[in-house]
Amino acid sequence: MSLEFLPGSTLGILGDGLTSRTLAQSAHNMGYNVAAYSTNPDAPVLAEADYRFVEQGNQQTEFESFMALSSMVTYTSSWLPANMITELQSARLPQGTELLELTDDHALGRAFSEAQSFNILPYATVSSLDEVAHAAAELGYPVVVKPIFKHKHHDDTVILRGDWDLGLVAPMIDGGTLIVETWLDDAQEFAMTAVRGVTGEIKTYPLRQTMVAQQHLRRAWTVGDIADDLMTVMLGVTERVGDVLQFIGAYNVAFFYSATGNLYVRDIAAGIPPTATLYDATTNVPVAEQHLRAITGQALTDVFMSQAAVYMPFTTDQIDALSRHWGIQSNWKFAFYQNEMMSPQAGHVLACGSSANQLFNQLHVAGVWEFEE
Repeated sequence: MSLEFLPGSTLGILGDGLTSRTLAQSAHNMGYNVAAYSTNPDAPVLAEADYRFVEQGNQQTEFESFMALSSMVTYTSSWLPANMITELQSARLPQGTELLELTDDHALGRAFSEAQSFNILPYATVSSLDEVAHAAAELGYPVVVKPIFKHKHHDDTVILRGDWDLGLVAPMIDGGTLIVETWLDDAQEFAMTAVRGVTGEIKTYPLRQTMVAQQHLRRAWTVGDIADDLMTVMLGVTERVGDVLQFIGAYNVAFFYSATGNLYVRDIAAGIPPTATLYDATTNVPVAEQHLRAITGQALTDVFMSQAAVYMPFTTDQIDALSRHWGIQSNWKFAFYQNEMMSPQAGHVLACGSSANQLFNQLHVAGVWEFEE
């Protein structure tokens, strides 16, 4: 099937996050009309869309109209309802649904990694408190316990450091499946975003390091020096994921790097994660634009890095402290979100410069964010 998709056509976009709105803006810049579907009337993508479909209740009539109007459909959020994924299987969806399904299900994602001989952390699937206790004893504490489906809330994830913490899991036992996985203290987290085109060509973006800070908000920054062999492995894994799944569009592979020097695949996700916003300030082509080039059959652009940057999310409570820097920081790019979308994040700052370390020193003394010593 040809993916040639000419300006003037209507692109349907699914996803409630800010990256969906960014994708809609890029689509308009390329000359496409945008249809957007959501079950949330405040979804940011709706404000940018030419055609808006908001579902109320479980009738799915709006979704059917959205599908009928859209000449092609894409998504930036990986966590879509199972019934929607089924409907998308018959749509003109260049990304397909296989990686979408792997993204949301921990068990499927780990089974895929094992089949590809990727190094992953030891884990077990459980459904009762006794099974959690047995798995934790077998794996060795500390372990993390979380729902099998990733779209569950962060509050449903707990870390157990000994038998005495087992009571923390009790509220999670509801007959569903949980996953128990080895937890690494002091591990570094890295992520690589790539875009695969219709011809199989893959363009990777510079490696970034990430970390979760207060209120589960994730920071990201460009990586300086890193061992060549480590970079080679991460690049190889990222490219293999796209090739094996014959994926078209943007996807993300995240890694753990332990204090003992072991590298693990942490997560594989379809779409554009919020931390990929980092590349808006560091590369010549944003991920959203490259994703659109891929799914519409255009040639992909070579990616070049121009500077270092740090992506720092902020909350409403931090806006007053942040406002003191509005007229001072010439190398900060501010983005304020109109709708927080059930997230504490009110916006982000992209601090740009020649060195991530120097940028972190600047951000530390700014007094807006908390930093671990």
